[in-house]
Formats: sequence, C-alpha cells, structure tokens
Amino acid sequence: MRSAEIRGQVFAGKYARWNFIRMRAKSASPPRTPILGTLNIKENKCPRRLLRRKNFKIYMKIALAQTAVIRGEFEKNLDRAAATANEAAAQSAELVVFPEMFVSGFDYKKNAEFLEKHPREIEERLSDIAAVNSVAVAGSFPHIEPGWRAPSNRLAFYAPDGRELAHYDKIHLFGVFHEDRFVTPGKSAVVNNSPLGKVGFAVCYDIRFPELFMRLADMGAKLIIICAAFPHPRSEHWRILCRARAIENQCYVAAVNQCGPEVFRGGSVKYCGMSAVFDPWGEIVAECPPDEESLALADIDLGMVDEIRARIPVFSDRRPIG
Repeated sequence: MRSAEIRGQVFAGKYARWNFIRMRAKSASPPRTPILGTLNIKENKCPRRLLRRKNFKIYMKIALAQTAVIRGEFEKNLDRAAATANEAAAQSAELVVFPEMFVSGFDYKKNAEFLEKHPREIEERLSDIAAVNSVAVAGSFPHIEPGWRAPSNRLAFYAPDGRELAHYDKIHLFGVFHEDRFVTPGKSAVVNNSPLGKVGFAVCYDIRFPELFMRLADMGAKLIIICAAFPHPRSEHWRILCRARAIENQCYVAAVNQCGPEVFRGGSVKYCGMSAVFDPWGEIVAECPPDEESLALADIDLGMVDEIRARIPVFSDRRPIG
C-alpha cells in the first residue's frame, strides 16, 4: 500500500492518532507480558504502551497504594509499603504512590522522637524499597534537618534505582488541626524533570490553593502527585478539588489518600480513601473504593497533556487581573 494511502487511513476518524501510535508500537517492540499477583487489583482497561519521545515516556503505568496507616508504627508501615511496592511492580507498575504520612501517621510527639534517634532511616528504607523492586516510589513522611524547630511533611520521589529524584515540603499547613504548631512549612513549588516525564508535587491541604497548581503547570508539570490524608465528611471536597486541579491545569493528577480511622487524644478521624487518577479532561482513569485498602493501576498517556493544551490554550489566553 502506498504511503499516502496509509496516512489517509490512519489519520481519518476519531481515533486516528491512537491507531498511528499502535502501528508504531507493534513495529518497535513487543509488549511485556504482565505478571499476575495475588492481590485484588483494580486496573483500567487501556493497553500498556512503551513508546518514548525525546527520551521521555509518553505512556506510564501508575499504582495507587491506598493504605490504612498504623499510627506511630514506623517499621510495620515500612514493611507493608515494601510488600505493596513488590505487588505493584509485579503488575508492571513503573511508579507507586503512597498517601500522606504513610510511614507514621500524625502522632507528632512520637514522630519527633523517632527522627531524633533515626534521622535518615525512613529515606534509606524507601530508597531500598524502590531499588529492590525496580519501581519509582513517591509518598509523604516526617523529615527533619539540623536547626529546624520541627519536622517538615516531606513528599519524596525515588527512582527505580533508589536515587532520590526530588522532594517537596508541604507549604500549606492545616490550621484546624494545629499542623502549623508541629510542622515546618515548605517554601517552594517543585517540578522534577524525571525519566517518567515532568512531575509536580502537592500534599493534602495544598489542594485548596489553586495557585500552587498553576505554578506547577507553569513549570511544565504534566503529572501532579498529591499525597493526602483527607477525612470524612469532606470526601466530596476531595473528589471535586482533585478533578478541578486536573481540568484547570490540563494535566494528570494522581491523588492518593489514606483510608480508615486514626485516633487522636480527645477525638478521631476517618480517612475516606477514594484515591484516583484524573486525566487532563477531569475523567477518572482508575480509582480506589472508599474506606478500604486497595491497589489501583492506571495507564496514562502524557502526550494527551500537550494535545489538550493545544486544543484549549488556557495558559496563553490567561490575562492579568488588576
């Protein structure tokens, strides 16, 4: 068949670009055969692709590790994270995302005592988890630096070989729970130009501040990771805000939330779960159920970000407001 006829057939119809990519993928390399694991995995139906553009992947498989954190039990939580990362890697995930403070929970006194004795143990364990399973890892945990009055709430991003690619310290602290008394706030937005693409970061309460996400998009982020501990009765806020951040910034949002109860002195909260990946249209690519531990897998196409931003040029149409 002549090349002109091929181009005409490929680019005709609603799914023209998708069909063209499928043809190239078949000729480039055969897809990997997934290794089936033992957990009940929730996975979207989009097929896996392994194309690259300018040494950055277009397609990526993300695992959302929605977990119930054992308050103050660092070793148990890290052991459970290692098992989850292993299961995600067995399902061909390239990135596994954990919730906010998934290593410790929010016992600020116990967290500070642990960091005083073991200031780098969390980072070392997470680096090992990434390297042993050959999977990128992201999640939030308490972190301390010399001279700080209190730990930060740090979201760190590790490469599959265990290197730390980037970290972000939570900027917006939740005054209702007096987080500002016990946590050192971050100061800067962070986007990492990783082998998986340009990735931005946010933690929980940050989601209520759209200017942070606009800044991440301006810095080139095509995927924004949100690690959270969002409770009932604000579950609808969680879902709506995640979708809004994806739509208004025309990027993917991978939002991973804790689930289950956490008991504090004088009260308790129940985290709502409902972790999900949203595409640049705000559609859900994959999600976890409310209120229970779950591992969900999502195939995302980062090329879709450029297409949608070209179709509706929000960033070039933005005008200053006096």
